[in-house]
Amino acid sequence: MRSPFAAFWVVAFCALAALGTWLAFPPADVERIMGETGPVEMLTAATYALCAAAIWWACGPTDDRRSVAAASVVMLAFCMRELDWHRHFTGTSVLRLSWYAGPAGVGAKLAAAGVLLAVLAALGWLVLRHARGVWQGWRGRRPMAVTLMAFLATLVLAKTLDRSVGIVVGDFGVDVPLVWKALRTAFEEWFELGLSMLVMLALVQHRAARTR
Repeated sequence: MRSPFAAFWVVAFCALAALGTWLAFPPADVERIMGETGPVEMLTAATYALCAAAIWWACGPTDDRRSVAAASVVMLAFCMRELDWHRHFTGTSVLRLSWYAGPAGVGAKLAAAGVLLAVLAALGWLVLRHARGVWQGWRGRRPMAVTLMAFLATLVLAKTLDRSVGIVVGDFGVDVPLVWKALRTAFEEWFELGLSMLVMLALVQHRAARTR
C-alpha cells in the first residue's frame, strides 16, 4: 500500500478484468453485466458511498475538516452519478441549461441548482487547497499523490471511452458492431470501478502516512 506504484496495479487489474469479461461472455451478456444497473455499476456506486464514509476514518484531527467534508460531498456526488439519480430526478441532466429553461417546477430547479452548486463548491475548494500539494507529491513519488494522479488519468480515460462510440456513430456515421461496443463497455465500467478503488487506496495510504 505504501508503494507509489500501487495505483498502477489497480488500473492494470481493472484492464485485465475488462479484457477477461469481454473474452468470457457473449457481447450481449457483457452489455447486460457491465451496462447501466448491472452488478459492476452497482458495486461502483456502493464503493463510492463507502469512500464518502471512509474519508472520515482515514483523516485525523490535524486534517482540515472543510477538506474532509468537501471530499465526502464529491464522493457522494460520484455515487449519485453512478446511480443516475440526476436523471431520475430531472429526466435529463442537471448540467443541461435547456432543462432549467424548460417546464420543470421552480422548486425542482432550485433543488437541482443547489445540489450542483454544492458539488462545484466542494470541487473548487479541493482544487484550490490541494492541487499544488498533490502535484508536488506526485513529483516526489508520494504514494497518495501518485494514486490521486492515477485517479485523474483513469477518469479521463473512462469518460473518453464513454463518448467514443457516440462520436464514431454520430459524427462519422460508422456503424460499430456489438462486439466492439461490448469491449468498450467492459473497459469503461471496470475503469469506473477502478476509480472508486483508487480513492479507497488513497485513503488507506493517507491513514498509513498519518499514523506512521
